[in-house]
Amino acid sequence: MLLFLLITALISQNPGDIVINEIMYNPDGSTLGLDEHMEWYEIYNNSEEAINLAGMMLSDGNNQVFLSHYLLAPDTYAVVPANNLSFQAAYGSDIRLIPWSGEWTRLRNSTDEVLLYSENGTVMESIRYDQSWGASGTAPSPADGDGASLERINPDGPNDPSNWQPSVDYANPTADNGGDAVCWGTPGAKNSISD
Repeated sequence: MLLFLLITALISQNPGDIVINEIMYNPDGSTLGLDEHMEWYEIYNNSEEAINLAGMMLSDGNNQVFLSHYLLAPDTYAVVPANNLSFQAAYGSDIRLIPWSGEWTRLRNSTDEVLLYSENGTVMESIRYDQSWGASGTAPSPADGDGASLERINPDGPNDPSNWQPSVDYANPTADNGGDAVCWGTPGAKNSISD
């Protein structure tokens, strides 16, 4: 029986089961580091079964990141970082990191589309974010180079500005040049703006 449940968990991949839950597309370079080292995606298992991420792929239409074997438990978050060492130096070593191969899908700081494919090539998720997501009047979005990530409000909600906002967790101890606290997102944990 246990073997049957494990096999079922490993092969069941439906759109909406695994979602991209948070994106650090334009990190604050002065406190966090360069984009090519500090970009990351957070993946969330929105299903009631453990899912093996082996063979899934993240892409922005250019490069591809192939996820390695990783059994993600239900209601669990894990991160795909551009660079493991740089990520752990900033965020610590307690966050679940998903191993991957391929070439990092360097995210554009203006507008980009991120796609998550299942092992068999089915599009599990498609997000076309824009630097204006979370902007307030003439002030730019805090996710556009000011240290915040883009966070999903509801994992079952749409992939448009109504369901994505900049993170508001200012628990990180680093300050910017003006002495203000810097928000680096909430990788590996419940989003700061979630329902």
